[in-house]
Amino acid sequence: MKEHVIRIYVIFLIIACMIIAGYAIFDIGNEPASMFAEDTQVALSAKSITNEDDGFAIVTLDTSTIKEAGDCLSFNTVFTDVYVYADNDLIYKRTGSGSLFMKSNGNTWHFVKVSGDSQEIIVKLIHRYNKADLTIPSFFAGDYYNLKASLVKESSPTLIISILDIIFGFGMVIYYFSTKRLSVSTTKMLYFGIASIMLGIWSSGETNAMVVLFENRALAGVLAFLILIFIPSPFIIYIHFTLWPEDKYLYRITPVLCLVNFVLVIGLALLGVMDVKESVIITHCVWAIAIIYTAVAVVTTLRKHFRKKYKSFMPDKSKSSELSKILFSDTISADADEERIAIFVAASMLILIAVSVIDIAWYWSGKGTQNDLFGRFLLLSYIVIHAYINIRESLKAIENGKMAAYYKKLANTDSMTTLYNRNAFNNDVAQLSINTEYSIISLDLNNLKSVNDNLGHQAGDRYIINAANIINDIFGHEGTCYRIGGDEFSVIIQKPDSVMVTEKLIKKLEKEIEIHNTNNPSEPVYIAYGYHSHTPDSAYDYNETLHIADEKMYENKRLQKSVQ
Repeated sequence: MKEHVIRIYVIFLIIACMIIAGYAIFDIGNEPASMFAEDTQVALSAKSITNEDDGFAIVTLDTSTIKEAGDCLSFNTVFTDVYVYADNDLIYKRTGSGSLFMKSNGNTWHFVKVSGDSQEIIVKLIHRYNKADLTIPSFFAGDYYNLKASLVKESSPTLIISILDIIFGFGMVIYYFSTKRLSVSTTKMLYFGIASIMLGIWSSGETNAMVVLFENRALAGVLAFLILIFIPSPFIIYIHFTLWPEDKYLYRITPVLCLVNFVLVIGLALLGVMDVKESVIITHCVWAIAIIYTAVAVVTTLRKHFRKKYKSFMPDKSKSSELSKILFSDTISADADEERIAIFVAASMLILIAVSVIDIAWYWSGKGTQNDLFGRFLLLSYIVIHAYINIRESLKAIENGKMAAYYKKLANTDSMTTLYNRNAFNNDVAQLSINTEYSIISLDLNNLKSVNDNLGHQAGDRYIINAANIINDIFGHEGTCYRIGGDEFSVIIQKPDSVMVTEKLIKKLEKEIEIHNTNNPSEPVYIAYGYHSHTPDSAYDYNETLHIADEKMYENKRLQKSVQ
């Protein structure tokens, strides 16, 4: 995705969070139930139900069963204003606040305490939006606390599953940022985690437990409808990266439509034309486009797989040696494993498509999905499977990264001295800029051939190792040390004051050699050296700097041999 689209998406998400926070902090739209009576579940049968032409219904209930069960009447409504009368006296009212973003109370459980002397309960129901959508709820009687507790208990499995969606989502996001510095976490892991968090929050808010426990139903409605706007974007980007990376343009449509959708929904709400519930048709259209893209990505992946499978049964005899490489190469085995994962991911996407389609269909049918345990379990399964696949890929990338780092170190390290080798030196010296200050020190071991010839190669190896240790001890803290040949070493010091640093270190080198030879008279070390420094004002590059350092080293070598 283009960075500016992602920035706009984040800005709109922040705006949505601000709206939700406003409803939560200032209690916007929360019209608490008004109880006019004093303050175990039994299903009730209505004495009569009357559907008026004006689009409201009146349900009459006998109070005897309610009193016997625990003096509390409960029922559930969706986007409906409720008035309850006891013997023509209003004892309970819960209506929508009429706020900009949510005019109704949304999905609400009502608990009405019935006094002991009333004979008849009348419930008046008025749908806040479309009068034709009004449905008569099921009525229950019982103890106030027992009724609430039973609803929470019954919907606890669905709530727990939704919370697990959120936990897995946060786990993926945290895992992404904790492994990002290792350059092994792919961006799709982040998008998948964000989508899982959003899906879990929306799903948990639809459970009966949250409907009972979360009093501000306007806030819950705004939260649910706004989250629905943003969920498709991270999911589609994840599906693009996972199934259809070849697609360069189509996957961008859904995120852009989500942004347009948000602008339309907020604009219509601010203008008083539609609240977020009334404009959900726009959101569901975007979801439909996202579902179509997902289906196309699944079909494309499966077609690609079956084409490969079909071709594998028709080998080209003229390329039998190449075919054997494909069949038995470790690299191709890894590719085959990735292919199997892609097929499995494509198949699991069918879960997401099915659940999304069913949920949208149930919403428009008026059935609702508050206690859809099976659907939520399928979603959790989808999230767990994809979390496992993403973490598995990441762990493989970490292992591959470790191997790559090991081989890189092996390719740039001298095995005998553990200093950097000629290959590393050539790479590093070529990157020296003419605009920086640095010094190159060339070093050469005197008499190594004589030690090898007279004392043996083991003594010669000890000579090299002793010299390397001295060089690294002196220069390693200020620069990078290299063994670039059998008896040749080099040091690069990149510092603003490299001239002074190098001169001080050369004096320390001479002193360290003298101390070593005094303590180890049987294995003395003689190191010739030469150095030259480059400044931004120098009229030459690193090649000339290295050449001058070598010339000075040979001059020092001749001087040392003349006095030995």
